[in-house]
Amino acid sequence: WEDFDSTFETVWLRTRKASFFRSFLNEFIKKNVFVNTANGWPAEATKVEKAVRSLALEIRSGSRTSNPPSWIFVACSETLEPQEVLDEVAKQYPSTRCIHCITSCQGVTTDTGFKTRVDSTGVYRAISLLTVNDPLGAYATIGMPSPDTPSGWTQFEQAMDVAYLRLRESALEIMRDSVNDGKAVPGPEPLAEHLCIWLTGLPGNEEKSLECLYEWGHQRFNRTIPVIGGTGADATIGGKWRAYCRAIDGNDYIFGQEHGQGVVVTLVAASVKVFPCFMHPFTPITECTAKVVSCGSTEEKDPNETTGRVIHTLRDTDGNEVGAGTLYHKWCEDMIQKKLMPTPTVAEGPGAFSPAVLAASTACPLGVAVARDGDDAYDYRMMHPSGIYWYKDQEQKQESAYLKNFASVETGKTDVVLFKARRGDLLHRLSKLKEQLVIQIDQASGGSSLESVALSPDALRARVSGVLMVYCAGCMMAISSGKDGAEQMRRLTVTLSNCFAGRPFMAYHPFGEQGFFPSKQVNGHSNLMFSALVFSKDPAFEVDETRSFAEMLSQVITMYDDAEQAVLRQLLVKGENADFSLLSHITRAGMITPELLKSITPCAGRPIPFALSSAQMFHLMARKFPLKAREYNAVSKWFKDFCKDFINAAPLQLLAQSNCLEYSTLQLAVLMAVKIDSKGLVASNHFQEVMEKVWSATPDSDEAIQLLLTDAGGSNSGKQVLLTPMVRHYSNLASYVVLVALQFWTSHNNPSSAILWNLILLWSMSNLFQTLASPTTGYYSWVTMLDDVVLVFSHAVIFERVLMGGEVPRDLDALTMIIHFGNLMKGLIVHPKMGPLIIMVLTMMGDITQFLTLMVFFVACFYCSLNALFRGIPGVYVGEKWQSPTTLLVNAIWGPQVLWVTEHEDTGRTLFLSEVFGLNDSSAIDTMGAIIVALTVFCIPIMLLNLLIAIMASTYAELSSDVDAEYKRSFASCVLVARELVSLPMPFSLPQDMARTAWKVARFVRPCRAEIEGPLEKSLDPDAKLKEQLAVGQIVSNWEAQCSIEKFKGMVTIEQVERMRTQGDGLQDRIQVLYSALLNLTERQDKMENNLSQAIQSSGSPSGKHDAILATTADANRRFSSSPKATTCT
Repeated sequence: WEDFDSTFETVWLRTRKASFFRSFLNEFIKKNVFVNTANGWPAEATKVEKAVRSLALEIRSGSRTSNPPSWIFVACSETLEPQEVLDEVAKQYPSTRCIHCITSCQGVTTDTGFKTRVDSTGVYRAISLLTVNDPLGAYATIGMPSPDTPSGWTQFEQAMDVAYLRLRESALEIMRDSVNDGKAVPGPEPLAEHLCIWLTGLPGNEEKSLECLYEWGHQRFNRTIPVIGGTGADATIGGKWRAYCRAIDGNDYIFGQEHGQGVVVTLVAASVKVFPCFMHPFTPITECTAKVVSCGSTEEKDPNETTGRVIHTLRDTDGNEVGAGTLYHKWCEDMIQKKLMPTPTVAEGPGAFSPAVLAASTACPLGVAVARDGDDAYDYRMMHPSGIYWYKDQEQKQESAYLKNFASVETGKTDVVLFKARRGDLLHRLSKLKEQLVIQIDQASGGSSLESVALSPDALRARVSGVLMVYCAGCMMAISSGKDGAEQMRRLTVTLSNCFAGRPFMAYHPFGEQGFFPSKQVNGHSNLMFSALVFSKDPAFEVDETRSFAEMLSQVITMYDDAEQAVLRQLLVKGENADFSLLSHITRAGMITPELLKSITPCAGRPIPFALSSAQMFHLMARKFPLKAREYNAVSKWFKDFCKDFINAAPLQLLAQSNCLEYSTLQLAVLMAVKIDSKGLVASNHFQEVMEKVWSATPDSDEAIQLLLTDAGGSNSGKQVLLTPMVRHYSNLASYVVLVALQFWTSHNNPSSAILWNLILLWSMSNLFQTLASPTTGYYSWVTMLDDVVLVFSHAVIFERVLMGGEVPRDLDALTMIIHFGNLMKGLIVHPKMGPLIIMVLTMMGDITQFLTLMVFFVACFYCSLNALFRGIPGVYVGEKWQSPTTLLVNAIWGPQVLWVTEHEDTGRTLFLSEVFGLNDSSAIDTMGAIIVALTVFCIPIMLLNLLIAIMASTYAELSSDVDAEYKRSFASCVLVARELVSLPMPFSLPQDMARTAWKVARFVRPCRAEIEGPLEKSLDPDAKLKEQLAVGQIVSNWEAQCSIEKFKGMVTIEQVERMRTQGDGLQDRIQVLYSALLNLTERQDKMENNLSQAIQSSGSPSGKHDAILATTADANRRFSSSPKATTCT
């Protein structure tokens, strides 16, 4: 293992080092990175302690490992005491350093539903836990005051520095840059590239916190760190919201109510990719668009204040400046519903809000365009209007009203658009959230559309671990209101579960949502939106070529137990020569999955031997564990298909360069074709071409491939040998024909000749040693070897009898003749015409053997039964003697041979039938005998014979489609045996065959090092090895391309159709925006032309006309340029 960096390229492909590392990382992540949730206040719980204990027990019951969570997120009602919640959660998870808590409006929604409990006094109690298990990831939670002042800003940044440095301590070494070691201020490194932040603040400080985090990210890492989160909320909008945590430094931070303003931040550097999603369910009404002219934090207009949540005036599409509240109220009256929006009132104070406006504006919020291009083109961040108020000095005039919101705008830059939504849109349009997730996962993986997670729910589920999200409290209260509120919340749970493919999720309900906009690389605060952080199953980091590969892998492997580490390290060092029996133990125990072996197979330097060894392992596991035989056989089939497809994807030139069909691989492939039925590889075209060349031209497989390349180039030159395997095989077959003829002539014409029988014995011994010395390829089975042993034994007995002057045992002579013709038939199996027929005959003979075994069982059964019944009682045949109409009936149906009765009448009553039916023993015996005979006739002549016919028919049907592959397998086995035959045929080859047999036995007793550790490399030349690896890598690429083509042929799934519908809805929304913009442009052009025409007509002189034209044009340009639609129209 210490030399793994230098020996890696002798076992695995250098070009697929990244894929190899990712395979092991994927394997660990899929088993050890997961998210769990538990939700609900138990009915019997009166204290936080019991509720938290119940939730922790629920999470542990669904956890895959005993490892503590890396991060815990708690969403609960504001009625729970923060310190008590922190203490109880920490008591259940003492090893978890980061606990992040926030209050949610009325309850929390998870994959188990929306749960809350309201007591008789109207007090809400709700609590939910989300745990993230991520052993390779790093998490750091910290609490800090809001950055409302310059000193607060500095403290905020310092707290973020401290949190990041603590995060860095727990991160993997490969994620840290040694340049930053010992620094007091963070710097750019791989860890920072994968960083994102979950933010929970209190209403009012969201924008300032986001701004500070944006500046901190760019100062430290030169990037925008995605921020996702939700503002604290309460059940009654009474200002009782809280945010608190147990931070990574061990301190508790509590904000809200008497504890003051502050934010809680968790730095998330997961070992898996995390995807931020941010969306809204509304439809824009683009004709209702205006630009912010004046805004601030209060109703008082301050020229120095350019941002705020109070909008004073707006400029509409006609260029008129209007009070923001007045214009918004008019839009709602004209475009949404009459008398939906309450009329303006007078604000009770700076922090006042109108519950009536809040409720009504949920269906018609304002939106601010985020971008005009990019992935979120024509997307918006929503603002929730919280009040329409008169200015104090205009209370009596009631001419202009201002508008308060829960999100900020900017003077002169922000365009606001009216949006609308039906109640059902708050549920149905969550499909946009799923579409965002699908697009991000597909783009991050870099795969083709064939690998899209949108293809099926299973594909998405396999790539998602869990989700933490926020679902706006305003939207939640809108859908939960009314008589069917409970049903609507149930539908919300189902819809969200479908979005995340059934993975665990927590959705708490805040009073403000924060999310990330990729096109602008900015974070935004909004209302009435849904924000989510999705933990995937995809590794967040890749192999680093500048680091030691062994050290990088060790950081993953050391997470396993010691015994598992030893097996995995052996697999890494030895590859296809590893001990797969040990590997099967940890696979059976679930420590590794078959997917790991599948994914590293294309990375192997010798992919075919590795795949065949893996296929054999799962084949044996299927036989050893019948309950999981179907699963293991399916995995074994995958490896068999890989071998076949790999060879089919390889041009002959690449096969020659890659040494994929060297002799050891050929022998292993043929042997596995017999052992595990992997005939697809052996029956492939290239494999058979090489076998044909070895058979007819040269015993060396490398030379055979070169001859094939020469033939393909149009040249016939090449080295060919005289005694090819074909010549050796047929010469031995001809020699065996001479043996058969000699024995036949001797037994008929000169049976007493000891010399001839001795020659026949030597001949049969030569055949036996030739069989024993042959390589193990499946050509000779144990039945063949047993036949040859019987043959030698019979000839030895015959020779001994003749030598002693006795007669030839005719039975042994006859038996040996049968064996002779069986061996001749075995030798002719390579004939292209007779071979398939012989295979069918041999297979059917195997079926007959199985049938005879079953038939012997039934014969023994009925023999013992009849023997017990007629014990000591002779029978009389009455088949042709009339006794009753029964005699005629039996003769007509079957025949007289089954009609027998007892010879003497026994009047006793010793049988059970005699006592039951009042018969004498003779009649009872005859009755019982008739029953047994009837069963015998039904079971043996009828049922078993028809079963034999059915078996033969089934075998013939199977062989008809498979006989070609079986013939090619038999041919390849024979070729490998024939290439090892000595030059002389039997019986002249006996001395050499005896020596070969002795050498084979010696190697079996004491194997050499090459057989233990695998074949040695043919060449240590680095250039040759590099060319070989490049050729294998190119074949792997061809195989991957063929797999992609096969996927293209798959049928369209329902999920694909649904995704097309969702994408169509999004496209329709954008077309509607464009169409509305064009209509607005047309109307303004018509209006400008009318004004111009009227000005010309009203002017009397040419100079007056000229001045009127200029004035009208200038006024139109001014209005057009100040319109928020100008850019869109252009």
